[in-house]
Amino acid sequence: MSRSPQASTPESNDNLPKRATEAARKVAPENTDHRTVDRSKLTPMMQHFAELKDQYSHAVLLYRVGDFYETFFQDARIIAEALELVLTSKEAGKGVGRVPMTGVPHHALDRYSTMLVEKGYAIAICDQVEDASVAAKEGRQVRREVTRVLTPGTLMEEEMLHARRNNFLAAVVIAKNHWGLAYADISTGEFLTTQDRELDLLVQELMRLQPSEVLIPTNAPDLGSMLRPGQTSESLPDCLPNSFCYALRPQRHFTLAEARQRLLEQFRVRSLEGLGCEHLPLGVRAAGGLLEYLKDTQKENYVALQILRTYTIADYLILDHQTRRNLEITATVRDNTFNGSLLWALDRTSTAMGGRALRRWLLQPLLEIKGIRARHDTIAELVDNTGLRQDLQQLLRKIYDLERLTGKASSGRANARDLVALGDSLLRLPELADLAAYGSSPYLKVMQNVPPQLEELGHTVQEHLVESPPLHLTEGKLIRPQVNQQLDEMRGQAEEDQQWIANLEVTEREKTDIPKLKVGFNKTFGYYISVPRAKTAQVPDNYIRKQTLVNEERYITPELKEREARILTAREDLNRLEYEIFVGLRHEVGLEAERIRGVSRAVAALDVLSGLAEVAVYQGYCRPDMDQSREIRIIDGRHPVVEQSLPSGLFVPNSASLGQNKLKVDGELKVQGELKVGRLKVEGYSEFKVDGELKVEEELKVESSNEQPDNQQLDNQQPSNLQPSNLQPATDTNLQPANEQPANEQPANEQPANEQPATNTNLQPANEQPANLQPSTETDNPDLIILTGPNASGKSCYLRQVGLIQLMAQVGSFVPASEASLGICDRIFTRVGAVDDLATGQSTFMVEMNETANILNHATDKSLVLLDEIGRGTATFDGLSIAWAVGEYLAMEIKARTIFATHYHELNELASILPNVANYQVTVKELANEIIFLHQVQPGGANRSYGIEAGRLAGLPTSVIKRAKQVMKQIEKHSKIALGLRKGIGKQLSARDATGQKVTDQRVTIEQLDIFDD
Repeated sequence: MSRSPQASTPESNDNLPKRATEAARKVAPENTDHRTVDRSKLTPMMQHFAELKDQYSHAVLLYRVGDFYETFFQDARIIAEALELVLTSKEAGKGVGRVPMTGVPHHALDRYSTMLVEKGYAIAICDQVEDASVAAKEGRQVRREVTRVLTPGTLMEEEMLHARRNNFLAAVVIAKNHWGLAYADISTGEFLTTQDRELDLLVQELMRLQPSEVLIPTNAPDLGSMLRPGQTSESLPDCLPNSFCYALRPQRHFTLAEARQRLLEQFRVRSLEGLGCEHLPLGVRAAGGLLEYLKDTQKENYVALQILRTYTIADYLILDHQTRRNLEITATVRDNTFNGSLLWALDRTSTAMGGRALRRWLLQPLLEIKGIRARHDTIAELVDNTGLRQDLQQLLRKIYDLERLTGKASSGRANARDLVALGDSLLRLPELADLAAYGSSPYLKVMQNVPPQLEELGHTVQEHLVESPPLHLTEGKLIRPQVNQQLDEMRGQAEEDQQWIANLEVTEREKTDIPKLKVGFNKTFGYYISVPRAKTAQVPDNYIRKQTLVNEERYITPELKEREARILTAREDLNRLEYEIFVGLRHEVGLEAERIRGVSRAVAALDVLSGLAEVAVYQGYCRPDMDQSREIRIIDGRHPVVEQSLPSGLFVPNSASLGQNKLKVDGELKVQGELKVGRLKVEGYSEFKVDGELKVEEELKVESSNEQPDNQQLDNQQPSNLQPSNLQPATDTNLQPANEQPANEQPANEQPANEQPATNTNLQPANEQPANLQPSTETDNPDLIILTGPNASGKSCYLRQVGLIQLMAQVGSFVPASEASLGICDRIFTRVGAVDDLATGQSTFMVEMNETANILNHATDKSLVLLDEIGRGTATFDGLSIAWAVGEYLAMEIKARTIFATHYHELNELASILPNVANYQVTVKELANEIIFLHQVQPGGANRSYGIEAGRLAGLPTSVIKRAKQVMKQIEKHSKIALGLRKGIGKQLSARDATGQKVTDQRVTIEQLDIFDD
C-alpha cells in the first residue's frame, strides 16, 4: 500500500536521485525525514519548516528563502527526482548537521509548480509576508505563511490549465451500492452534483469527467494523503479506478449536517430546495466536502462558484468508457492524440469556452428531443444564413475566455491584463446581441438578451485601465489619467521630480564642463552622477564618491539624495494607490460574476453551434429527423473523421437501416414505437388476443373496414406462429388479463375457433372490425445486422460511422449523410478489439467477455450496440457458440438495434431463422491475382474473409501463404460447422407474435444442433 508521496520511515542514501551531490550523500539517515529528526536541535527556520510540514503532510512544501523557494528533508528528494534537479544539503543546526535540500528560483516557481502538479503532486507555497529588512532591524526571523496550496484539481493559473478542457475537482461519497458525486471547475465556476445507484455508473461518470483530483472521505491511518495516479490505498474503495489522483479527507467534513450548513452559507439560502438537491443526501455530502477542501486549499482567495446545479445521469445518452474510447470521441485509440478524434473533426469553435462546451456536449449527448431540435434549428438557420454565420464567427474570435477571466477576477487573482481582456470582451457583447437579433432560432434568441450592466462594466474597466498595462500590479502605470484626483496630483508631483532630475543633468554638465556627465539610477545605489574617469579632476567639491567602475566614477550630492528620498517615497505611495484602485475595480468585476458567467454560457453554446454549422456547410452534412421510434435510417452515411482525413471524394458512403419497428395495420405501415401497450382508452381503440394472450394497442385507431388480411404480404421466412391467423379479437368485456384463455395448441395456419368481436360497446363500436396487424414485409429494418466481409475492408469503420452519426445527432449536430431518420438511443455500446489487462490479471478473451457481459446486462431495446467480433480469443467452436448465442440474445430478448461484424460466416444462418435479423456484407472485386476492396456495404452474407490475401498484402513469406491456402482447402472440405448449423439450432427459440413480443405459452421444437455430427 502506498499512502502518500512521502516515505513513512527514513530513507537510506542508497537510492538517491541521480543528480545528488556528495554533500547530499553524506546526510545522516535520521535527517532525511522531518518526522524523525530531533527538532529541538534545529535552527528556528528549520523548526518552522517542520511545523508547516506537519500541517501540510499531503503536499510538497516550497519555502521562500530570499530569491529561492527551498525545500528540505524528504520533499527535497521528491522534487530532485521528479524535476531532475540537483539534490544538495543544508546546515540545519549544530546538533543535527546537514539535511537534504533543493530549490528553485522564485521567478521559475510557476514553471516548476506546473511540472509537479502534472505529475500528481500537491504543493504548499510558503511566502515571506513581510520585508526582510524589517525583521532584520528587529533581530528576528522573517515572518512566513502558507499563502496557497496547489493541487491538481484546484488550479487557477492560466499556464497550468488546458484552455479547451475543464479542470474538474470531484468528491465522492459511497454508501453501500448508492453514491453521491459533486464536481467543480474553480477556474470557470461550474459546480454540479448528482446521486445514483450502481457503482458501475459512478465509475463511468468519473471516466467521462476525467477529474484532475478526486476527494475521498476516510478515517483511515493514511488520512490526508495524496495518492498519485497508479498509487493505491486500503482507504480507496475497490470500485474506483487507480488512474486518478485521490485526496483522502476527514470523514467529518462529509457529514450531512456539516455539508448542508456549508452549502447554505456558500449560496446564502435558507434551504436546499431551491438548489434542487434536498432529496440527494449523498450528493449534498459530496458537495459540502468539496467546498471545505476549497476553503482549506485556497486560503484567503475566495472562490466564487456558480450556483450548485443537480442533474440525473439517465437524462443523457449514456456512453461507457469503452464506447468513448472505441468511437474516439476526444482522442484516438492508437496513440491517445487529439488529431484524428471526433472532437478534432468537429471543433470549429472560435473561443476557449466554446471549445470546452463542445467537448462536454460530445461526452454527454441529449435524450430530450426538444433540446436536440433547438440545437438543430439554430444550426439550420446558420447554415442557411452564410453572412450571419461568418459575422458571428468573426466577432466571436475577438471575445476572450469570459468564464476563466471572471473566475480569476472573483478570486482576486486577475491581473490588469486579465481585466483589460475581460472589459474588451464585455463591450463586444452588445454587438453580438445585435447580430443575434437577425435570427429567430432558440440559441440566437437567448443571445439577444445581454444585461446592460455588463456593457456598463466593460466601459468602467476600459476607462480605468491603460490599454497595455504591465504584468506586475505593484509597479504602477495601471490606471488612466482623470480616474482619481489624488492619483493625478501625485503623478503631477512625480513628473516635476523627474523633470528636476532631467534638468540636473543639463545644469551639471554646464557647471562642470563635462559633456559626458550623466545622471542615472539603479536599485542598489539609487540616483547617482556618472563622470568619466578621465574627467574626475573637474568634479565639484560637493560631489561625494559612491562607486568606482572601470571607466567611470559615480557620485552623489546632498541635494540629489534629498530629492531621491522624496521621489522614491512618492513612487511607493503612487504605486500603492494605483494598486488600491485596481483592487477596487477587480472587486467590482467580481460582483458581476454570476451575470457574466450566465452570458458566457450562451456565448459558448452559440460558438459551438456556429462551428457545427460551418462543418455542416463545408462537409455536406444533413439535418437528421429525430423521433422516439426505434428506427435508424441513414442514407449515404460517411465517417466524419475518416472523410476529412482522405482527399475529397475518395470516401465511399454507405447506408444503414436498423430497428424493426413497422407493422401492417389494415395494409398501412405503422411505426411500432408509436404503438404503446397500456391501459385501454374509452373509445376508438381495439384490443386483441394473440394465442390467448391479451394485447392492447393503445392509440391504434380502428377504421371500419371489410378488407381481409393479405397473407401474401407476409415474409415467407418468418416462423409460422407469426401468421395473422393467431390474432383474435378479445372476448373479455372486462378487459382483465386474468380471464384470458390458455394459448391455442392448434396449427398456426388454422383460424382459431373462439374468434369473437369485443362486446363492450362503450369501448368499441359494434360495427367496427379489429385492425389487421401483419408484420411488415420490409427486410431492410432489422434489429440485428450480421456484417461480414474481408479483413481490412472497412467493417470497423462502418460500425463506428453508424455510432458516430447517432451520437452527433443527439449532440444536436447535423450528420455526415445525404438523409437520416433516427430514433433516440438511451445508450450506445461498442465492443471493438481487445487487449489483455495485465494489471488485473485478465486475458484478452476475459476482457472481451467482460465487455460483452456489460452490454448484455445493460442494453435495452432503445440502445445501439456495435460489436466487432465476439469470441475471437478462444477455440473456434467456443467462440462461434458464444457469438451465436450473443447475437441470438440481442435479437430475441433485448431487441437492441445491433450491428454485429464477424468473420464467423456461420452466423449468417441466423437471418434464416429470426425475422428481425438480416445479413450484410462489405463487398470486394476479385481479379486474377488480387482483390480490390470496394468498401461498399450491401445485403447478403459473405462466405470468405480473404484473410490469406490480407496476409500476403502485409508481406508474409510466399511459402507461408502457399501453405495457408493448402490448409484452408482441407479445412473447408472437412469442416462440419456449416453442416451442423443447417441441421438445427441448439435451443428452443421462443415464438413471437406480430409485434415481436414473446409468446410464452408456445414453443417451436427445433432439432438439436451438433456441429460434430457426421
